[in-house]
Amino acid sequence: MDVKPVVFVISGDSKARRNLSLRLKLLGCELRLCHSSEDFHQNSSPHDAGCILLHVAHADVDLDLLTALGQPHEDHWPVIGIAAEAGVETAVLTMKRGAVDFLLETCSDQRLRTVVEEALHWDDGRRKRIAQVQSIRRRLKQLTPPLRKVLDLLRQGKSNRAIAEELGMSVRAIEVRRAKVMETMKARTLAFLLRQMFLVFGASRPSSIPAEESADELDSLS
Repeated sequence: MDVKPVVFVISGDSKARRNLSLRLKLLGCELRLCHSSEDFHQNSSPHDAGCILLHVAHADVDLDLLTALGQPHEDHWPVIGIAAEAGVETAVLTMKRGAVDFLLETCSDQRLRTVVEEALHWDDGRRKRIAQVQSIRRRLKQLTPPLRKVLDLLRQGKSNRAIAEELGMSVRAIEVRRAKVMETMKARTLAFLLRQMFLVFGASRPSSIPAEESADELDSLS
């Protein structure tokens, strides 16, 4: 990770915060202790990498913090719920509210380490995806309207010939524009270009690549 990750411990119980911080310090984690979601927001930045360890003492109150923290959402830190004791209902409710895992305080240090490391790994991947999408969006803004039109038709799975017919242009002219799109988007193949569009636009990904595309490009989708 480029940024040193932080484990945010959120608990309204000072004793629980202290006990959790002692255990996590032994695991070598950088910590920030918070007594509420408001305290968390005041002591965190969107640029921080890490995860949240949310102490669940009173499910009807503490789980509202997940909503206040914006969970579940791809743009937010992963949350691990932890409680001194809890029934299945509380554990399930915690997960439904957006937590990535749920622990009891009696869990071993190894179990705690594993879950925290998994959450930090998830957050690292999340940040890389966000950075990638932002980079793609910046390149999209560099496309002129005519080039964006060609890209939109490629996203629909249309071949060069079909695009040429729709726009009333020659196939050669479309090939030139398509090459410019590929250059601007830094895409070596159409398959890679379509994956970029899927990252940005999600379900608008075309169901197929034009038949004229090479087998190499089709293989690179897998």
